[in-house]
Amino acid sequence: MKKALIVSFCAFFVLASIGCGKKKPAGMPDLQPTTLTVTQGGAPLAEAVINFKAVDSSMTWTCGGITDSKGVATIVTHGQYKGAPEGKYKVSVMKTVGEGTPPPPSPIDEESARVYKEYIDSGATYEEFYVVDQQYATIETTPLEVEVVKGKNDLTVDVGEAVKEPIRQSTGVGGAIPM
Repeated sequence: MKKALIVSFCAFFVLASIGCGKKKPAGMPDLQPTTLTVTQGGAPLAEAVINFKAVDSSMTWTCGGITDSKGVATIVTHGQYKGAPEGKYKVSVMKTVGEGTPPPPSPIDEESARVYKEYIDSGATYEEFYVVDQQYATIETTPLEVEVVKGKNDLTVDVGEAVKEPIRQSTGVGGAIPM
């Protein structure tokens, strides 16, 4: 009897929890289920950061996502609500990669200063690169536009061929290069 009561309570709790979603902020419009597939030269682009900016400046809700291994981002509004409001959007896409050994965080105490000095003395190098052409990285310069309509939206954009544009670098030879 006690076991049945516990199972019943757990089932009730699970069912009650399912009905309790995150409450949307006041004034948030209806969100439409939206995915964006990003390709680069026709191949899926994984781990790219996506941002939507409404063409209509009165729409201020932030939307975006990060692509998975298949190049697909599930778009969320304000970082937590699945979907995007209806409308036309400019789309920015950014992805970076690093080569070498990343430097440790800036020293804040004696131990981290020792680790940082060891890194500098080791001659290790690290360089980061943009792998998506920088015209796609900002809302002001991106040529990409999509439209979210009522209902399910499966959108696709292509960011052209891969590039390798240096962002910053650090080296253990002679100290860090300013970033």
